[in-house]
Amino acid sequence: MIARWIDDKLRRMFYHVGRAVAFLPAPFILLPLVASGLLGYFGIRKLAISDDLEYLFTPENNQAILDRDALEVVEFFPTDNVAWGSTARVIIQAADGGDVLFRDDVFAEVLRFHNVLRTSNTTSRSFDDLCIRAGDGSCVVSNVLQLMIDTGSGTNLTKMNLTFPYYNPNGLNYSLGLYLGNELGGLELGTDGRTVLSSRALQFVYILTESWNSWTDTFLQVCSEFESENITVNYNTYRSLNDELLDLPTRVIPYLAAAVGLLVLFSVFSCMMLDWVLTKPWLALMGVLSAILAIVSSFGLVLLTGEQFSTLVAVVPFLLIGVGVDDMFVMIAAWRKCDVRLPVQERMGRAMSDAAASITITSITDCVAFAVGVISVFPSVRIFCKYAAIGVAFDYLYQITFFAAIMSLAGRRERANRHCFTCCPVLPKSQARDKSAAYRLCCASGVSREDNPNDPVVNKDPLLTTFLYKYLAPLIVKTPSKAVLFILYAGYLGVAIWGCLQVDIGLRFQNLAADDSYVVAFHDPEEAYFKEYGPKIDIVMTEPLEYWRVDVQQAVLDKLKAFDQSQYFYDTSETAEVWLRDYLLFLNQTGNSDAATNKTAFMQILVDQFLPQFGRQYQVNSIKFSDFYTNITASRFFVIPDDVKTKEREKDMMIEARRIAEKGPVKMVAFATEFIFAEQVVSILPSTLQTVGIAAAAMFVVSFLFIPHCVATIFVTFALVSIDVGLVGYMALWGVQLDIVSMTSIIICIGFSVDFSAHITYAYVSAQATAPADKLAEAFRAVGMPILQSSLSTILGMVVLAFFPAYLFKAFFKTIFLVMAFGAAHGLVILPALLTILPDCGPKPNETKIADEKNQTKKFSNGHLSNNLSTHSLSPSKMANKSLQMNNVKRTSSLPNLNPKLGTDNPYFTPEMRTWIKWVKDQKPTGIDNPVMTGDTMEVSEL
Repeated sequence: MIARWIDDKLRRMFYHVGRAVAFLPAPFILLPLVASGLLGYFGIRKLAISDDLEYLFTPENNQAILDRDALEVVEFFPTDNVAWGSTARVIIQAADGGDVLFRDDVFAEVLRFHNVLRTSNTTSRSFDDLCIRAGDGSCVVSNVLQLMIDTGSGTNLTKMNLTFPYYNPNGLNYSLGLYLGNELGGLELGTDGRTVLSSRALQFVYILTESWNSWTDTFLQVCSEFESENITVNYNTYRSLNDELLDLPTRVIPYLAAAVGLLVLFSVFSCMMLDWVLTKPWLALMGVLSAILAIVSSFGLVLLTGEQFSTLVAVVPFLLIGVGVDDMFVMIAAWRKCDVRLPVQERMGRAMSDAAASITITSITDCVAFAVGVISVFPSVRIFCKYAAIGVAFDYLYQITFFAAIMSLAGRRERANRHCFTCCPVLPKSQARDKSAAYRLCCASGVSREDNPNDPVVNKDPLLTTFLYKYLAPLIVKTPSKAVLFILYAGYLGVAIWGCLQVDIGLRFQNLAADDSYVVAFHDPEEAYFKEYGPKIDIVMTEPLEYWRVDVQQAVLDKLKAFDQSQYFYDTSETAEVWLRDYLLFLNQTGNSDAATNKTAFMQILVDQFLPQFGRQYQVNSIKFSDFYTNITASRFFVIPDDVKTKEREKDMMIEARRIAEKGPVKMVAFATEFIFAEQVVSILPSTLQTVGIAAAAMFVVSFLFIPHCVATIFVTFALVSIDVGLVGYMALWGVQLDIVSMTSIIICIGFSVDFSAHITYAYVSAQATAPADKLAEAFRAVGMPILQSSLSTILGMVVLAFFPAYLFKAFFKTIFLVMAFGAAHGLVILPALLTILPDCGPKPNETKIADEKNQTKKFSNGHLSNNLSTHSLSPSKMANKSLQMNNVKRTSSLPNLNPKLGTDNPYFTPEMRTWIKWVKDQKPTGIDNPVMTGDTMEVSEL
């Protein structure tokens, strides 16, 4: 019963709000305009677009960031600096797709590109001036590039018998040689599995000591302008993805303008009728303006709080325009349900009362869904949901103030029977029969107060509404139809579940840039050719250890054995450089095995002999000593992952590396820079499930509070889950991954999917009819057309994003399209079929109806209608049915005498009174149901 109590209070409150807005519309129009102007002006001055990928797209309390901090404390930096430690990278391929390493013509073009790049200077210094220097004074470059420079031609390089992934031409002991695993791609190897026969791609890394930003501009200019018939060059810099991400909001502005234009056209067309008075093109335009004001106000307010603006937020305006137009359709539908001959204030009160529950439920569910998203562990999702939640709140506020006030002005025009375009008074069609054909076609419209309320011209339903309640509703309640629906739904659910099993998890970096960006062109070949050998994973001992103890040595060797046995890593004996293992081997081979367990000898030989002469690769980057080399404060080794071509496998590899590193008596830290972004793959699924679970529970509570039927609330929740499952499954089949973008879309789905379900369910359980077919027809007549209009308007608001050249926005369109399609299907087909089998868990219909009539039928006094009148009590469609019930209403002496003939010239009779008298004589009821009577002409006692 709490839902009925809330519903009654909402209706009463909005009835008074509607009358107040209609009585004095000016403040309700001016205040939103002023608020939007002020918030927009001062908010835009604080606009700051965030481009911090690490902050936006990785979860809070990121374990990888904590591990990186631990490495920095002991002054270690990631061993593998290819992806994130380099200033710039290039991937070079042969134009014909063949070998790029050993053919002389292609080889020469590669070196020509490098020479142009290293000598070009658009600022004050070139790469040769800024590069890291080797011991001989030359610039440090990639290993394979240095080999090409040294050999000078592909023919000479062929003679060197390159091996992969390590090349050790001098056969150095205690060193694997030059690592080529992340520099050669698309390899053809010899029968030994090591000798390189050809390579389809090369990756060069350029690292600077300073002036990264200035030289990066030079790098981008050289790469974009370089032309060659033999090679193609794809390039990327440390800041490229950030720059491309910042560029997207600016590029999407024209698409937003196109979306507004489409919605204006659709809204105007949807609100048009074949009646120049009752049609509402300007009102539709104001509905779109109301949504735009909500966008400006919400963005301004959020920006004033100091919140950042991320690229994902650029989608919010498209959503808010659709939400605003949805509420507009509901309010216009409620207005059309009221008798056109009612006074404007009364009609506005009844329309607002009728629309109150619908727009309140949908606004609350959307706000709650976005509010739940604010607790997400991903900052980008939190920022998005904050903008969206406040935007929905402003849209709701402006709908019941600004748009309602505009609608009351449109009502005044209708009341005065004025033309929608000229605003000049015109004759109703019933009184324009003697006018010219042109006048009847272009001017004559509206309804006369003397027209018969049973005339189908009065309160005529749109064609789509008529189709829904006259044809679709009777079809759904039939048993064969339900059987067919069950089969179709089973197919829908089966495909959705199968799609859920095909979901790819993880955000690909190229999906954050535009399709025509050079970033996408770089990352595609990188994934194709350079993921077989993953990044070097640092295994770090951050605490001081006594490495001369046998148990510590055994613990380290056990770690290596565990990595060897894992499916995610290559054999450490062939790919990993481990200083302790090589040092122990050195001690054994030099006859100093006793020094392995003696601290003094262990440290002395390590510092004086092994590191300077045989293990120079370990001297700087693998071991940290205390003062005077008395202890080892920290050390590390690295391992090589095996085949991390997918985000899911990269995540599993990271988890496996951490498990091995943390297991055993010696605790270690496993880290690679790629782990920072792999964390989002770990968190995305549990975070999505948590958010969906909390939001679904919140939707159930909201539905329980606002929908006056206990089982119907369960049906609404069922529809939510069904739509969500369909969304995840079908978006996977449509090529959308489960990532930050789709997680945000699922949160949107939660609110939107409840909207349609709540509309139809509330209308059904609130219907006055008793038979399921009649209740469904009444529900379709009330909200069927707004559901279709809402789904189409939201799709139109997003459809322009389908043509935007970026996965980020295309994915939003795909998910919103699926939500609208599935939501409308559930709201108009699936749920209605379920609702028709609803048990009764509330008051009996007859009792409710009688109680409503007793509460809503009050005295007319002081020339005003009672505020408690039912929104349907004066509906012309119910007059004939009510006439029999109202025969027992006691008429008081204030009722006019019905005996005089209509033609009698009584100066006290108004046109409304004459119409009422004629209707009473024809129908034989009292005047309670006559919509044209006022408190000055009648008084009705309570039932």
